[in-house]
Amino acid sequence: MTLATVGVLVGCSTSDEGKNYDVPESLCGTSLDSGTIVELLPPGNKIDVQENNPVPSRKRCQVNVDGKAALRVSQEWWEEGDTVVDVAKGVPQVKSAELTDDSDSLLTGTGGVQRAHCADSERPGHILFTTAQVYADGVDDSAAMRELITEYTRAVEESAVCR
Repeated sequence: MTLATVGVLVGCSTSDEGKNYDVPESLCGTSLDSGTIVELLPPGNKIDVQENNPVPSRKRCQVNVDGKAALRVSQEWWEEGDTVVDVAKGVPQVKSAELTDDSDSLLTGTGGVQRAHCADSERPGHILFTTAQVYADGVDDSAAMRELITEYTRAVEESAVCR
């Protein structure tokens, strides 16, 4: 994404004011619309994206703004039978979340958990879940979180990890 495009985004939305960095178009190899990501990031000058895979069943991608954790998304394999409620217990940002009608996701303005529907996987007997967590102070947007967790999950479902 070019700086000119970011400038256009800043001009169109007051929530982008003070964001003097290029918003990434992917999070650790998972392509997303930068407009989806920007709404959940704080003002700042420098952005850094880091991948961390603490265990083989979990892939984390953290976005730091000015050296502070701002946003984290993850892909997590859980045993078959586990639900979004089970996964959400480890995601403090969804502590007051409501379960969606389809029971496939939980979300608040600062966090989300969603089940990915994989056609096939290398992990029989397991279910893939995605999570998103906002760490930045003052960022709380349920509509933006719904858009992010939905788009991120869809991208993961279309990736090699889910085929």
